[in-house]
Amino acid sequence: MHTTRHEEGPAIGGARAVIWMDVLILQVVANCLFDCLLLWATAAVTRTPTTRARMLAATLTGAGYYLLYVLAEARLVPFYGVLRSLPVVVLVSGLMILLAFGRLRVRRLLTVAAHFYGIGFVAAGAGMAAAFLMGNTSRPDAIAGFLAASGAILLVAELGWGAVQRTIWQQVYQMPLEIRFGDLTCRLQALVDTGNRLRDPLSGTPVVVVEGEALRSLLPEYLQPAVAAMETGDLAPVSRLLSSEEWSARFRVIPYASIGREHGLLIGFRPDEVRIVVDGRAVPVGPCILGLCKGPLDPEGAYQALVHPDLVQPAAAVQRLHTSLAGRAPSADATQRV
Repeated sequence: MHTTRHEEGPAIGGARAVIWMDVLILQVVANCLFDCLLLWATAAVTRTPTTRARMLAATLTGAGYYLLYVLAEARLVPFYGVLRSLPVVVLVSGLMILLAFGRLRVRRLLTVAAHFYGIGFVAAGAGMAAAFLMGNTSRPDAIAGFLAASGAILLVAELGWGAVQRTIWQQVYQMPLEIRFGDLTCRLQALVDTGNRLRDPLSGTPVVVVEGEALRSLLPEYLQPAVAAMETGDLAPVSRLLSSEEWSARFRVIPYASIGREHGLLIGFRPDEVRIVVDGRAVPVGPCILGLCKGPLDPEGAYQALVHPDLVQPAAAVQRLHTSLAGRAPSADATQRV
C-alpha cells in the first residue's frame, strides 16, 4: 500500500522539498535496526554488558536524531547546519554509548567508543558503496545500502571476534539448571559442553562440572575447604568426607584430564535432583554426578556449569512427551531422582 500523504517544506530555490510519510517511516525504522545492530556488535565484540532497556533507549536516541536531521534537511525544522556538524554527531553518538552501556571507566569507554565508531565507519562505507553501485549518484539504492551496511556489521563482528557464532551458541546451548539437595534448591546457568565426556569411573554416570562457589547455598560451609584442597592435590579433607557415614554415599573422587593437567581430580557430589529448564519448564535429567571445581568456568560469569551432552537428549525427549500427552509442565512429583 502506498500512501500519498506528504509534508512540504518551504521553497528552496524555487522548488518545495517533499517528504513522503511512508518513505520517512521506512527510513526511521531502517535507522533503528542499523543502530541496534551496531550497538549489539559493539557490546558483543567488547564484551560489555548491557540490557534490552538500555539498548532500546540508545536506539531511540539515534532514531530521534536521524528524524530531526531529515526534517531539517527538508527545511521543516530549523538548525540543519547545527545538526549536521561534527560536534553534534559526536555528542549524539556519545550519548548513545552512555545510554547503552552506562558509566564506564575511561579506558573501557575509549575501547567501546573505538569499536563503535570503527564498526560504524566500515558499515557506513559498505552501505554507501552498495547504494551508489546498485543505483546512481543522483538516486542511490537505499535498500541495497542498508543490507550491505548490516551485512558489514555482522561480517566484521564474526570475522574479527566470532560474535555472531558466540551469540548463536549461547542462545542454543545455554540453559538454566536446577539442583536440589534436601529442602534447598539453587538455580544457575549451564552450558551444554559437547566436548564433556567426563563420567564417574565406578558407575559410568555422566558428570556435570559445576563451580563450587555456585553450590555454596546447598552445601555446608565446612565442605568448601575440601573442594579447594582437591585442586591442590591434598586428599586428606576428601578422605575424611568419604569415611564419614553421613557423606560417604554423596561424595566420590573423579579423575579427569584437561589442557595443562593430565591427572586432575574433582570432588563428585550426588544431589537429590537435577532438572534442566526447557522453554520455561523444569525437565528432569537422568542420573548424574556434580563435579565441583574451584574458580569460575567462564571469565564473564555467563554460566556456572558444564552439562554432559548425554543428559540433554533425554530431557528434551521427556519434554516432548509431556507436551504431547498432557500439554502442561511436569509436576515436581514427576521428577526423577538421581
